[in-house]
Amino acid sequence: MNYRKIGLWVVFCSTLLTQTLSAQNAAPKNPNRFKIIGLPVFFFTPDTKFGGGAGGLSTFNFPKDTLGARRSSVTVGAVYTQLNQLLLYFPFQLFPNNQHYWVSGEVGYYRYLFNYFGTGNGFSPDFIEKYDATFPRIRLNFSKKISPGLYAGLRYAYDDFTFTRIDLGGELDRNTVVGANGGRISGVGAGINYDTRNSLFFPTRGWLLDASIYGESRVTGSQFSYRRFSADASHYWEIGKKGVFALNGVSVFSFGEVPFHQMPVIGGTKRLRGYFEGKYRDNHLLVLQAEYRQPLFWRLGAVVFGGVGLVSDRFENFALRHTRPHAGTGLRFTIDKAQKINIRADYGWGYQSSGFYLTFGEAF
Repeated sequence: MNYRKIGLWVVFCSTLLTQTLSAQNAAPKNPNRFKIIGLPVFFFTPDTKFGGGAGGLSTFNFPKDTLGARRSSVTVGAVYTQLNQLLLYFPFQLFPNNQHYWVSGEVGYYRYLFNYFGTGNGFSPDFIEKYDATFPRIRLNFSKKISPGLYAGLRYAYDDFTFTRIDLGGELDRNTVVGANGGRISGVGAGINYDTRNSLFFPTRGWLLDASIYGESRVTGSQFSYRRFSADASHYWEIGKKGVFALNGVSVFSFGEVPFHQMPVIGGTKRLRGYFEGKYRDNHLLVLQAEYRQPLFWRLGAVVFGGVGLVSDRFENFALRHTRPHAGTGLRFTIDKAQKINIRADYGWGYQSSGFYLTFGEAF
C-alpha cells in the first residue's frame, strides 16, 4: 500500500555532501560508472512527524549494459521518528542484461504507529483510532522485456502484522472489521509495466503504466482470501521553458475478504497530499491528480498540484458527493543533477485537512 512505501523517503548516509555536490557539477567521464549518493536522513510527514537516521543510495549499470542504459538503484536505510517508529528497509530496482529484465522490490522491517479513520465514507471527519504494529515486509517483482518499454512478469507480496497496542473500546478492539487482529498476507500476481520515461527520478516526457492482477488465500500462505485488480498510469509533458506537466491516474478494485490494512487508501506522500495516510479507505479506489513542475534557479524548483479521489465498498456506491479534493504547492532541491534526484517540500490541502511533507523523490 502506498502509505507504507517508506523507501521513497530521504535515505542517504552521512557522507561528504560538499564533495558529492561539487562532483556532480562536472560532466561525468563515464555515465555508466558506479555511484553512491550520501546525505543524512531527515524528513517530516503528518504521520511520522520528524524522523532521522542513516542510509545510502547507489545507482549503477551492469557490466554488459550499453553506454547510457537505464541505471539500476539500491537503497538501504534505518530511521527513527518522533513518534517512536522504527523503519528498516532495503528497496531496489535492477535492470540486468541491458534492460531485458526488470527486477524490483523491497525487504524491510517496521515498527509503526498507525491512524485508523474507519472504512468507507460514513465516518465523521473527526473519527480516529490509533494502533501500533510491527511487521516484516517482502515485495518481489520479476518482469521480462516483451517489446521496447513493455515488461510482463510475476509478483509476490508478504506482510505479517502483529498489533502491539489498540484503542480500547474502538472498532479494532471490538473486531468489527476484517484484519482487526492483524495477520499475515501472502499473495502472488501477474503484472505488466510500460515505461517510456526519459528519466527514472524526474521524467519530463513519456509514459509509466503499471497494471496487475493479484490474489491471496490459504493456498498462497495468507490468512485472508481476496483478489485485487489495479492500474496506475502517469504521463509527462514538457511545457514552456523546462517546465513539466505530470498527470497520474490510479484505480484499484478489490473483492473478497480484504483486511482493512490492505485496502487502497487516499492520503500520504503520494496520493492526494493534504490527507493523513489512510484517511479514506475501502475496497475500491479512484484517484486523478496533476502537477506542474518548474525549475527556478541553481538547484531550486517549484511545483503546484491538485486532484480528486474517492473510495467505495461497491461499484454502484461510487458517488460524486464522496469526492475528496486536494491542492497544494511545494519546492524542490536537486541533490543529484545528473540523475535529477530531488528533495521535495510540499504543503497540501484537502477537505477539512492539510499537511506538510519533507521527503525524497516525486509523488508520481
